[in-house]
Amino acid sequence: MNAKNLIAAAATLALAGSAFAAGNTEYADFSHVQSVKTRAEVRAELEQAYRQGALAQSEYVQFDRVASSRSRGDVRTEALQAARNNIGSTYFGS
Repeated sequence: MNAKNLIAAAATLALAGSAFAAGNTEYADFSHVQSVKTRAEVRAELEQAYRQGALAQSEYVQFDRVASSRSRGDVRTEALQAARNNIGSTYFGS
């Protein structure tokens, strides 16, 4: 019985794996498209958009200088109290 279950599970995984392996096979070939602008023109437009504020320079936010108003111990105590009161059960469906 276990051998049959093992073989069935292996076959199911093989079929599922091959289905996911197909994935997205669509490929848009743009090699035939001729550019109407030079690289320098595109870069100049990009710089102008940055200066005008139309584009953000970077979406990376550095948080290493953020000061907390609470100590690590306070946060830990609050987390332990919440766990004792079973507050997280509403988020996890239990």
